[in-house]
Amino acid sequence: MHRALATALPTDATAERAWHLAAAADGPDEDVATLLEQAAEQCLRRSAGPMAARMLRRAAELTPTPAAAAPRLAAAARAAWDAGRAETARQLLEDAERLCGELPVARLSGGLRGILEFANGMPERAHRYLVCDMAVVPEAHRAVELGTVAVRAAWSAGRPDLQQEALQQLRAVNTDGDPALSELLPVLRNWWSCYDQTGEVTPTSLTMASGTVGRLGTAACELLPPVPLVQAWGIEGGLLDVLRVQAAQLRRRHELTALAVVCSQTAILDLGAGRWDAAEAAATEGLQLAEEVGADHVATQCHSSLGSLAAARGDSRAVAEHTTRILQVSVPRGVRALSASAYWHRGRAALFDGHPQEALSDLLCLTEPGHEAAHPTFALFAAVDTVEAAVQVGNTDVVEAQVVMVEEWAQRTGAIWARTASRRLRALVQGGSAAEVSFRAALDVVGAAGDPFEYARTRLLYGEWLRRARRRADARLQLAGAAKVFDRLGAGPLRARALREQALTQRPAAPRVPDPATAAGLTAQELRVARLAADGLTNREIAAQLLISPRTVGHHLANVYPKLGITSRADLAQIGFAGGLRFSTAGD
Repeated sequence: MHRALATALPTDATAERAWHLAAAADGPDEDVATLLEQAAEQCLRRSAGPMAARMLRRAAELTPTPAAAAPRLAAAARAAWDAGRAETARQLLEDAERLCGELPVARLSGGLRGILEFANGMPERAHRYLVCDMAVVPEAHRAVELGTVAVRAAWSAGRPDLQQEALQQLRAVNTDGDPALSELLPVLRNWWSCYDQTGEVTPTSLTMASGTVGRLGTAACELLPPVPLVQAWGIEGGLLDVLRVQAAQLRRRHELTALAVVCSQTAILDLGAGRWDAAEAAATEGLQLAEEVGADHVATQCHSSLGSLAAARGDSRAVAEHTTRILQVSVPRGVRALSASAYWHRGRAALFDGHPQEALSDLLCLTEPGHEAAHPTFALFAAVDTVEAAVQVGNTDVVEAQVVMVEEWAQRTGAIWARTASRRLRALVQGGSAAEVSFRAALDVVGAAGDPFEYARTRLLYGEWLRRARRRADARLQLAGAAKVFDRLGAGPLRARALREQALTQRPAAPRVPDPATAAGLTAQELRVARLAADGLTNREIAAQLLISPRTVGHHLANVYPKLGITSRADLAQIGFAGGLRFSTAGD
């Protein structure tokens, strides 16, 4: 019946004829296998990757010799991967390797085993595969793609030694025979320089012409660098345009795995630019796609962006959920870049919530040699939080090394964020007029406001410093500006902190009818201390929130107890702060 149907079909119905003939075949048949291969090529041109993979697998089954079947299985694996079928691609690769060995299949599949390992497995193993397979793939563009991912895999693993090794091999690829690739090399080599550990080559901020953006937008997403790395160097300009072009192309071709990657990277750029709603949308879409296609590490990157947003918004439950999901994947597989991001988000969440000691415990892991979260790029970004937490708890041993690290990076790269951060951190550890000079210098860095969240954090810290210097009007200006940005972004904890500080700058008017706190003789600061102590915070935690010393907290509490007619912290917990400061017993 199938043969009759195939005969009745028009000659241009290649796919239908091939399927019917394949169904009728009861043994090896090279003619039918060839027809299936041709039909698969048509499917690939129509972006029908899953159908192409099935046709190529069936073609391999009908191929008379193993040597001829292996290339079809390898091509089927590549089609399945592009279509977002990671597990199917892995199975097809293993079938091909059983027929002719690993290296021949690496050549036939364009080094797919390393790409798969990087997406779902251990980055150090992926690096090993990719560096090896660069030497066997015949096309220069494939070798460059594999080399780019190999360097990125080493960076993800937090292995600068492997990073440099892969970079040397990548730079040695001969691209003279590939004009299209050669046109992109100035941009690609500039990105590659971000990985250079020798300091001999320094990347610069390039202005991309629209033609270059368009060509990069249609190139393989494997050629793009990790966004956090180029952000660290301050050369992310133009990358968002490239990602947007790529996203449009990938949607049209229905290449879901690559689209998930692009979404995850776009979310990071949107976060840094204060486009939090767009970042959340991109990360959410990327997460859904990555989970659908089985791209574990891409899904984890999306959890990282969502965890960062949750930390800034004060959603502790979401922070715990996202960071737990990250660490469940990243720690067993040695993906230190992702583990570091999880520790960073936990530390920021604790810092923004007024728990600097807890924050410091997480943040210091990023610079601890051998730790599962140790990673130089993320340690650099987290330094702004590490120093703030350390200053709040009085841990001076930590501060200077962190400040110097950021200052040296700012001097080396000239990155806007690093120049701003170095001045802000120096202000936190300085006293007197020198601190104000540093705060002003941080705010005056050209382009600093391009990251509105961090710019507002600088204004908040400056406003707090001004209030302590009793310059109330100047403090109100900075604090109000910071609160407005935090409100727009939805950064609840820091908005509350800015408003609390702003309230301290107001000169209290004499009330006509004294409120209970005034009647009891409590000052505004004593009332704040008493409320926080009643909530169970320690003296050190209260000091960190109110930017005073623990000794001062103790002094305030010593004044509060007799004014309220109590003798201990336990009694304080029984005071009804919302009900006239009355003391309540268990039976009330």
